[in-house]
Amino acid sequence: MVGNFSSLRGQDRAISLLRRYLETGNVPPGLLFHGEEGIGKERAALAFLAALFCRDRTPDGGCFACPECRLLASGAHPNLLRISPENHFIQIAGIRRLKEELSLKAFSDRARAALICPADRMTLQAANALLKTLEEPPPATHIVLVAHRLSRLPPTIVSRCQKIPFSTLSEDAVEEILRGIPEAGPRHTVGTVRAAAACAGGSPGRALLLLDEMEEGRRMWAGLFSRLDPANAAAAGETWRKGGERQGQIAVPLSLVRDLALLSSGGKADIINKDFGDPLSAVAARKTPYEWTLAFQALLSTSRLPPQAQKRLALEAFLFGLHGKD
Repeated sequence: MVGNFSSLRGQDRAISLLRRYLETGNVPPGLLFHGEEGIGKERAALAFLAALFCRDRTPDGGCFACPECRLLASGAHPNLLRISPENHFIQIAGIRRLKEELSLKAFSDRARAALICPADRMTLQAANALLKTLEEPPPATHIVLVAHRLSRLPPTIVSRCQKIPFSTLSEDAVEEILRGIPEAGPRHTVGTVRAAAACAGGSPGRALLLLDEMEEGRRMWAGLFSRLDPANAAAAGETWRKGGERQGQIAVPLSLVRDLALLSSGGKADIINKDFGDPLSAVAARKTPYEWTLAFQALLSTSRLPPQAQKRLALEAFLFGLHGKD
């Protein structure tokens, strides 16, 4: 979905840079939007391109009424070329197709742009193939890269782009954004939204993916830490064995064990799952803070095992061991 600059929260520095380029008309041929995943980089790139293409630009970006804006909103603007991963990576063939398209005449008198997202998924061969285009782009052409991990891009690519840094948001800002999403916030309890925001590392996108797992998983895991249920332990182990395709699979139990460690040392004010405070307090009293810290480390190590039968057994062993030491 294409929006305007005011729809982007907590990215004032980045938006200020983009507005300055538009106001001066001095838009660099290569732009690199970088920062954590899920904090609005791709949305900002599309808002910027809407303003760049627009025939009646406003201070907030595109007008969304002119033919250029309508084409962009429909996903069919002929002057915007999008490159995304195929089988997890952006291959050299995709960059070659991009270069071929850019060598042809533009469809209109507006600027042309290529949006490569996420650019840190380019193979080394693909990145090398893009270098020449970044160095000598066709007239009125802009290459916009969106990267979650700057370190995964070759320095030669980074040095040829103007970097636009994006920052993670505060927990309160993430929580507010979640509550404002009609298909997300209203469907979940206040405690679930708050816990997802706290576990998201300042990323609204990541928090959104965590919501369902937080809603469904917290009660199950709290029950497992309170009382060993072999059937639930086996079910949890089976899910982990399959490879953790559910978003936030590890975030839920880790947040709870973290809270148990804090509660056992008297740190109730800092727990993530505040709506589970009373039942967790009763469980926390069964072990020392040091024992809960060891449990946290053991659970984290188990989560990092490859998805196989041993992973299920390791999780079940962890849970049986946890209760065997009560």
